[in-house]
Amino acid sequence: MNPIEPSENKIKELISLFDKKKFDQLLKLSNELIDEFPNSILIQNIQGVVHTELKNYKLAKNLFIKVVNLSPNYTDGHYNLANVYNKLDKKEKAIESYNKVIELDINYFKAHNNLGNIYRKKGLNKRAIECYLSTLEINSNYKVAYYNLAGVLQFYILDEENKNINKYLLHLLKEKIIVRPNSIAPNILNGLFLNTDLKNNLSLIKDKITNEDFNYVLENLQKNSLLMQFMKVCPIPDYYIEKKFVKIRKEILNQTYKLNIDKNHINFLISLSMQCFLNEYIYDQSKDEIEKIKKIDERIKNNLKENKKISDLEILCLSCYEPLNNFSWSNKIEFSDKLKEIFELQIKNKKIEIQISKSIKSISKVEDQVSIKVKKQYEENPYPRWENLGLSIEPRKIKDVINDSNLNLNLKNITNSENPEILIAGCGTGQHVLTTASKYKNSKVLALDLSFKSLSYAKRKANELNINNIDFIQGDILDLESIGRKFDVIESVGVLHHMDNPFKGWKILTSCLNDDSLMLIGLYSEKARQHITQIKNKINKLKLQSNYKNIIKFRKDLIENNKDQWNLIKRSPDFYTVSGVRDLLFHAQEHQFTISKIKKHLDKLGLIFLGFEDQLVKENFKDNDTNKDDLFDLDEWEEYEKFNPRIFAGMYQFWCKKN
Repeated sequence: MNPIEPSENKIKELISLFDKKKFDQLLKLSNELIDEFPNSILIQNIQGVVHTELKNYKLAKNLFIKVVNLSPNYTDGHYNLANVYNKLDKKEKAIESYNKVIELDINYFKAHNNLGNIYRKKGLNKRAIECYLSTLEINSNYKVAYYNLAGVLQFYILDEENKNINKYLLHLLKEKIIVRPNSIAPNILNGLFLNTDLKNNLSLIKDKITNEDFNYVLENLQKNSLLMQFMKVCPIPDYYIEKKFVKIRKEILNQTYKLNIDKNHINFLISLSMQCFLNEYIYDQSKDEIEKIKKIDERIKNNLKENKKISDLEILCLSCYEPLNNFSWSNKIEFSDKLKEIFELQIKNKKIEIQISKSIKSISKVEDQVSIKVKKQYEENPYPRWENLGLSIEPRKIKDVINDSNLNLNLKNITNSENPEILIAGCGTGQHVLTTASKYKNSKVLALDLSFKSLSYAKRKANELNINNIDFIQGDILDLESIGRKFDVIESVGVLHHMDNPFKGWKILTSCLNDDSLMLIGLYSEKARQHITQIKNKINKLKLQSNYKNIIKFRKDLIENNKDQWNLIKRSPDFYTVSGVRDLLFHAQEHQFTISKIKKHLDKLGLIFLGFEDQLVKENFKDNDTNKDDLFDLDEWEEYEKFNPRIFAGMYQFWCKKN
């Protein structure tokens, strides 16, 4: 009886050729072997995988169909067939094949994950989440599923109890590079309110509270690991929690002042200290609190003079009200191991950034009067403070990255540079530039910003994350042409509308763009920011300067004013940090745009509109307009925005290229 499969050595040889990507040699050898072993499942499966790699999807599909017909219970064959159906955009066939894999082997975690991806593309986000959770229940170390779960959580709000999800939300917050915590903050909050006893605990915090109740609450909050981690990595955008934390902080101060705070609550104090640092001490302080802070500060100074031990609890208490480097004694004490996180966040990082700042080069002196004001703002309040962000799993070529954005573009007509030059014009504290630097394969990124402090923050984070393909440089977009460089991709999001003349800045960026290259622009929408304009008019009428005291007081007035017209602003994540409120409501310069104005600018600059970037915005549009061509028609978008004025609340973000 002739064997069905070739020898183990021959199979190993085929696999070795596949691993080395020697596909021509592999196909030649496998074709020779198939003559001898016409019913070999392994050979035809390997051939199918090769043709999938070579994007010969129809040929691969026929091979995998043959494989599963020869061996109906061969899970890898069904899985590979499902992947090819997916590539051929035969979603229902792919779902059927993935379900067959799961039927044969319920622990085949990649099938669950890929099934989730299909549901996500179909807009069935709830089912996608269920698939990703199933994947992680089988393999809690599968990194791809965490990225996918984070991706869908940015576009779908959990509204049902699901205690199983919190451990994965916690993992997302602990990882430094999977997702920006603020982008999934609504779901973290829902995970906390729906799946834990947070609301019950916080409800016990009243104006007057017994020591027993207070200790009970802190003990339970400290056990809530999702809350504790959330406080460490993201300003919490929820006013109910803020109100309770203000009262908790005040009671901690009272107990610290009396030297009777329970040492068992130190872990909660650490998280609260980090939360207050991240939100830049936006919580309002009473006169009584200010007096007690001064007295505890004096007590620490006296203890230092007398060589007495400084209490960790006193240090933590004060760090919930001001950054530690504001206190004259902060460089004179040895921090305990317990306070390592606080020391790094509030003291060490600042020292590192000061050193980094000395090494950052400038392209020219900033002379434009508006640019000088904007620079001053971001030197005083670098925006935003952040801890974690979402990087790409692996860098890809420009064409592969752009393909995901579904633009009105023939990919053959854009740059094919193997070492793309990327410009981020206005990089701020680095979230955007670090994400982009991780996205494009073999890229060299130039990050330009007005503010030395913002650049120093960005460079420190790049160093921490071992991202070394970025050059950070200080300067004004208006002086960009002086460097004499052209770029394959230019991205400038949330920047041009803060210039004196946005068109002039955009024109300079266009002059720095290579032919067949791409530009991503982000501009404020006039319609989406009507409520912000009303508040800014109120600020201007009051002639309020943009200092810390005014920002805190004005914000408090908005909160205490229960008019419905201010509810939108209270839902903005920027409303929960000092630099965010300043950027949102007190900015030194702001222009707003309409789609008509953008069209005129594009025409004047000789640029072609390629499509919007935000996937959720596009999905919402497609729900109302099924004509695919309309996605790339600004007139259609203008009409859509009339009836959906908040659709561009996150800015118009769109791609364009030279005509």
